[in-house]
Amino acid sequence: MKLWLLLLAVMSPVSAQAGAVMKGTNPWPNATVPYQLTADILKTAGTTSKDCTGWAKWKASAAQKACRAMDDWHRRTGVRFVAREGLGSVQIKLNASATTATVGYMPIGNQVNIEPNANYGSILHEFGHILGLMHEHQRTDRGTYLTFEPFLQDYLKTCGLGLTPVCLDVRNAFPSRETRLSSDYDPCSLMHYLAKQQPRHKEDPRWSRIYTLTAKGRAAETACLPQFAKLEKRCRKIGQKCAISERDAWTVRRFHGLA
Repeated sequence: MKLWLLLLAVMSPVSAQAGAVMKGTNPWPNATVPYQLTADILKTAGTTSKDCTGWAKWKASAAQKACRAMDDWHRRTGVRFVAREGLGSVQIKLNASATTATVGYMPIGNQVNIEPNANYGSILHEFGHILGLMHEHQRTDRGTYLTFEPFLQDYLKTCGLGLTPVCLDVRNAFPSRETRLSSDYDPCSLMHYLAKQQPRHKEDPRWSRIYTLTAKGRAAETACLPQFAKLEKRCRKIGQKCAISERDAWTVRRFHGLA
């Protein structure tokens, strides 16, 4: 039973909502990610293809966004995505209630779950997890750059093994994690959460702001934002879900021996 629980913990996807890789995370062999699009997600694109061939001509859909995300990560990092069936392949499939992904390479159980109406930024974020990236705000040095609001600090102290939806969420998305590889703290990372997280728990208004940047955090944000100068305003802020940051790309390349 203990072994089963350990495997379940390791294989559990990380919720959608960095330049950092958590200890225990493994890179993809030969910097190549095998993937398989399931029939249900291919149906959203109205294609007869079995893989991402011709994705740029597909209608906007969960499948089209998944293929676009893989192409984006490939162009930015050099990591290859290859259509291939097998136990080790990433299963990319529809999920009615969550957009999630496993983290890094595992011999079995790799997956990306995508809600039918998920936006592109959320899907791009999940493929960052597939390539090994953790949430930037879970780094152990985060306290230098941001301060969690007291209510969230209390949850981190008291949730323990609690099984309420809030505690399950807090344990998954907010504890600090040791890293095996990281760049400087990156407020511009695709893998960083927004301060506004009320959609997570709409009944509690405190989630409308979960952290405040410190002076060093604000300075880091100011320093990294120019890379997004040509993007629309909503993309030029901490927690953006528009683009892979320079440090995200560097970390993935370094992790896979491409830098």
